Amino acid sequence: MESFLIRRLSEEDLDTVIVSAGGRRAHPDADRRDRVGADYVLAEAIVELKSLDEEGLKKPVRQRKLAELFRKHREARPVVVIDREVLSDHGKREYDRIIAGPIKQAVASARKQVEQSRKEYSETSTNILLVLNNGYSALSHESLLKLVWERAKNDSRKIDGVVVAGCYFHSDGFDSYFLWPMDYRLINVERPFPSYEKLRKAWNELASKFMTDLMLVSPQQNSTKTAVADLCFDYGGVTYVKPAPILGGASTFFVNGRPRAKNTDRCPPVATTFADMNRETWQAIHKLPGMPLLSNSYEEWLRERGRAASSNEALRPFVPIPIGFDDWMSWCSTLTDGDDCSVGQYANRLFDERARHLLLTARERSPSSILPSRYIFAITEFIGQDQANDISHVLDVRELPHGEPSVRVLVENARIGHLHAVAVAAAYAVLGNAECVMWQKDLRYAWM
Repeated sequence: MESFLIRRLSEEDLDTVIVSAGGRRAHPDADRRDRVGADYVLAEAIVELKSLDEEGLKKPVRQRKLAELFRKHREARPVVVIDREVLSDHGKREYDRIIAGPIKQAVASARKQVEQSRKEYSETSTNILLVLNNGYSALSHESLLKLVWERAKNDSRKIDGVVVAGCYFHSDGFDSYFLWPMDYRLINVERPFPSYEKLRKAWNELASKFMTDLMLVSPQQNSTKTAVADLCFDYGGVTYVKPAPILGGASTFFVNGRPRAKNTDRCPPVATTFADMNRETWQAIHKLPGMPLLSNSYEEWLRERGRAASSNEALRPFVPIPIGFDDWMSWCSTLTDGDDCSVGQYANRLFDERARHLLLTARERSPSSILPSRYIFAITEFIGQDQANDISHVLDVRELPHGEPSVRVLVENARIGHLHAVAVAAAYAVLGNAECVMWQKDLRYAWM
C-alpha cells in the first residue's frame, strides 16, 4: 500500500499563480515593515493567503476533544470511527468548532492584515481570504470550503469573499489520483471578486505544470507529502480512526480489493477443547496399560474439567468434545509409533475436523439468502486501511417461523478481522451443535 511522495505547495507556487492572474506582492518589503499587511494585490482585490500546512488531527488537545465528543455515541467500542454524520445536530456543531481551530486563527489574522493593506491600496474594493489546504487531510475540500466561508461570514466584516484551494493526493500503491479544486464563495454582495476567473485559470495552469514535473522528475525535490491515509490516535484506551476517502470505484488491478495493512496471516487458537467422557469411558481408558494418567479418579477428572471451563473467554470458548471408547481406540489404531494418542489430542482432532467443515461451508448472508433454522453469524465492520482496526461480532441466531429471529450475542465489539471472526463462529457452532456458519461484511467505512 506504499506510494511515492510528492512535494508540498510553497508560497512561491502561489506567487506564480497570482502573477499569472495579473497580480503582485502587496508589500515586497514585508520583512522590514512594522505593520503586517496582506500578501497580494490582484486587480480590485486585496488577497491574504493562509496555508494549512499541519495535520490538525495530530494536535493532542484536538484529539482529546474529539474523543470526548465521539465517546458519547459509541461507549463500549475499542475502535471509534470519526464520522461527523453520526452525530446529532448539536454534535455536528461541536465537531465543526473543534476541527475548525486553525481556520478560526486564519480568519482572525487575515482580518487585521487585509484591513491594514486596504488603507495603503485605496484603489482596491474587495478583501479576499485565500486558504490553501496544504496538509490538513482530515478536511475534504468541500468541508474546508464550508467551514472557511461560515467562519469568515460570521466572524468578520472585513472579509468580502473566500477562495479555498488544495492539492489532494490519493493512492492505493498502484493507482494514484490528484484533485486540484479551487472554489470561491461570496460574502459581501456589494464587493464581488471578478478577477476570480483569472485566479482559477492560473491555478489550473499551476496544477498542469506540477503534474508534468511530477511525471518527468522523479522524485521531486523536497518530496515529503504522502497520499491521504487513515488518521488514527489513541485516547483513554480507545483507538479513534478517521478513514481515508474511498478511491472512486473498485480497483481494476487489485481484484480482491485494495491492499490493507495487517498484523499477521495466522489465526490464534479459537477454542479450549476438553475430552468429555462418562464414568465408564474414563474407567476403560484409565485401566489400559501404558496410558497417561487421566487424574487419580473420575471425580478429579471432573474437577479438572471445571478448571478448564473456568478459563472460558469470548474469543476462545471452552468446547467439551464427547469421547467414546471404541471410537478413540479405532483412531489410535491408525497412528504410528511415537504419535500422541492421548484423549486430549483426539478431542483436538475431532474439533478440528468439525470446525474445518463449518469453515469450508460458511457462506455470506445476503438479503436473498435462504436461512437455516439456526446458525452462528459473524459480522465484521471493515474500518479503513488497517485490519487491526476492524470490529467483529458473533451471534447465535435462531430463525422463527413467524416473527423476528431470536438472537443471542456471543461476541461483541471484538477487535478482530473477518477471518478470525468466522473461525470463532465455527468454534461456537461446534460448541452449540449449530447447523452452519454465516458471515457478513459491513463495508460502510471500508478501504475498497
